[in-house]
Amino acid sequence: MDIDYALTADHAEIVGGKLYLMGGGWDTTYASEVPAMVRLAIAVGIRVGWTETGQNIPVRVVVEDDDGQVLVSIDGAVTVGRPEGLLPGTPQLTQMAANVAFSAPRYGGYRVMVTTGENQAMTSRSLPFRVAPHPAG
Repeated sequence: MDIDYALTADHAEIVGGKLYLMGGGWDTTYASEVPAMVRLAIAVGIRVGWTETGQNIPVRVVVEDDDGQVLVSIDGAVTVGRPEGLLPGTPQLTQMAANVAFSAPRYGGYRVMVTTGENQAMTSRSLPFRVAPHPAG
């Protein structure tokens, strides 16, 4: 399997196999003061290979600060079947979205870490972002 995409947004949801995204692809959010309540969405698309269908594939999403302190942790799993008529060898895309809120204790760097699979089949993606003071003006 592989992570096709992983991104931050203001809001994300999966409906009918499609990703609906608002305010996506940012790397800076602004706060008037800290600690600050930060709301973000994390959208992930996982490409599952033919031989990986029917298996429980673990997925972990973590929001952490630059010191590695975990602020949000989501553990789950996906299982992808083989729909009737799917050509042998065809990989499939499964998607997930999480809308979360956390308290950012200070201005600075944070990241979303997305990990899927386990052992040799593990793959991950890091999404760095910043919490910054509102620009003057």
